[in-house]
Amino acid sequence: MLKKCPICELNYIHAGETICRTCAAERSRRNLPKVDDESIMCSECGENPALPGHDLCEECLKEQKRQANLEILADKVRADEADDPLEEDITEDASEDD
Repeated sequence: MLKKCPICELNYIHAGETICRTCAAERSRRNLPKVDDESIMCSECGENPALPGHDLCEECLKEQKRQANLEILADKVRADEADDPLEEDITEDASEDD
């Protein structure tokens, strides 16, 4: 029975194979880890095996954490700008001049 390759989802593989020949060649060329039958591929990139207990590979997990940290930082900056008394003073001074 044939099924689609879990990495590229383009090529077909036989029941005993884990990935297609094209993806296997690409992995060996890029020195990526081999995929065994028990490996679950990353749900984000689909190229690397997911870390145990996660749906994402190490690279995608790092990127997800980086994005979360950036969002937290952006929220802090927005909160600081909203609470900035200097900005309020400038706004009040400008309205008093009118």
